[in-house]
Amino acid sequence: MPTLTRLFQSVSFISLTSVLILSGCNGEADIVVTSDVVSAEKIAQIRANIQTLHPDADSELQAKVLDTAVRAVEDMVFIEGGKFMMGDFGMPCDADPERPVWRETENMCNASRWADTSPAHPVELNSYSLSKYETRVKDMDRYLLAHNEPLPKPELREVEPENFQFQSDNPASTRGWQDAKDYCTWLGQLTGYAFDLPTEAQWEFAARNRGQNIYYATDNGFLENGRNTRPYDKDSGKLGHTYPVDMLPPNPLGIYGLQNNAAEWVNDVYDPEYYSYSQIANPKGPGDSLLLEMDGQNEQEFHLLRGNLVGEINNNILIRRQVGNDEIRGYNTYVSSFSFRCSIQSHLKLN
Repeated sequence: MPTLTRLFQSVSFISLTSVLILSGCNGEADIVVTSDVVSAEKIAQIRANIQTLHPDADSELQAKVLDTAVRAVEDMVFIEGGKFMMGDFGMPCDADPERPVWRETENMCNASRWADTSPAHPVELNSYSLSKYETRVKDMDRYLLAHNEPLPKPELREVEPENFQFQSDNPASTRGWQDAKDYCTWLGQLTGYAFDLPTEAQWEFAARNRGQNIYYATDNGFLENGRNTRPYDKDSGKLGHTYPVDMLPPNPLGIYGLQNNAAEWVNDVYDPEYYSYSQIANPKGPGDSLLLEMDGQNEQEFHLLRGNLVGEINNNILIRRQVGNDEIRGYNTYVSSFSFRCSIQSHLKLN
């Protein structure tokens, strides 16, 4: 597995194959960055971009942003494109709900109880890259500090610094889709790569191990409570608490947390009827500014989350969640159960 080391020290030698040394300002210690994945030349380019975009950030914050940006590149998993039937592909009616196995049978039921996961429809995707982890709290904090924005829930953070919402390796909270979109776009500005939120089709393709007929995005496609899903304990008082992004085993592609932690924003606008008219090649959703009236709410645009919330271990990975812009404005705060991971929209491997 690639490793990345950050050291803050004064040195006088540089190996251009794996190490970049950046001189500190005003006599401060030099920053040494090494990576098995990202070249010294690319790290230097990222550093220059940080200095251009955030000239007022002090050297310590710039170094932390550099760590975030380089690690974001390192964490990308290349996913070879392909064809699959997206949406509810069915489940044998006699399947074990925690260990279901797809097979062709006359007694086929729906795999989900949600109408908007049907009909199953053909999709063909180009290759792309997807982060193996949900975005961490510490990385969102650095993004906010670099943009001179306050950190989430400062009053609660002051009195409860150990609260799960502020633990550095837990999924980052968001105030809505725009926070996730802006963060991924920012990584693109820093690195020069085509960072963005994944499309819904890309998210499902990865969660289903390149579109296989599996129901849970775990390491083996089944639910094994306490091993590959978060233990369900009503008495723990922590049922709704997120946990470190690398706590449970990854799926066969090496991607963590697709089954159960925070739900994840994808790039698509939501339309409950979209699966009936989705394009086949690289679908990107119904387009921007689609206004809907749903559940008695005012006409508004809805954005889409995929994946289960912590504690919802029995929901399969077909579930789609929609949140309206008005609802997000009503929250007016960071929601710990709404997070995201970034993608790189390129059919080429980074390295």
